[in-house]
Amino acid sequence: MSNPLIPTSNSERIRPGYWALLAVIGAFAAAAITFCGINFFGTRDLRQMAAAPNGELEWLRQEFHLSDAQFKKIADLQSAYAPVCGEMCQRIMEANSKLDRLLSANREVTPEVEAAIREAGTVQGDCRKQMLAHIYRVSAQMNPADGERYLHLMKARIIQPGLSSDTAVRAATE
Repeated sequence: MSNPLIPTSNSERIRPGYWALLAVIGAFAAAAITFCGINFFGTRDLRQMAAAPNGELEWLRQEFHLSDAQFKKIADLQSAYAPVCGEMCQRIMEANSKLDRLLSANREVTPEVEAAIREAGTVQGDCRKQMLAHIYRVSAQMNPADGERYLHLMKARIIQPGLSSDTAVRAATE
């Protein structure tokens, strides 16, 4: 004979309120695992593309439906523009460094500080012009609708040149 006051199984020891808590925790864990799995498998192609040596160009090919001929022309344009972009970045860094040194050494706006501010603005303007010319050349290689969409995405790079290099990718996926 067993005593009814002595529990005979583990399930009798757990109060009914705890079952609800365990169910909520289990549902939350299942939802988190499902979300992570869907996110992992859903972004696999983009992650592989980004990790490839020409990931940005491959993204461009896929996002803007480029033919092989269009892709080749755009890849050539990108190769030609890369040294120009590097030079512009170097000039911007030098102008900003000079301005930083002058700002650190002065406690008022001097003629030298004014000149450095103008120089930094001029260099950034030159960079924007070079970038815009490159963007127009690239968009000209695309189908008209895709070229317009590309120009729309790249406009942010011209208006806000300090944006990170993945701005267009993020804008296209949002």
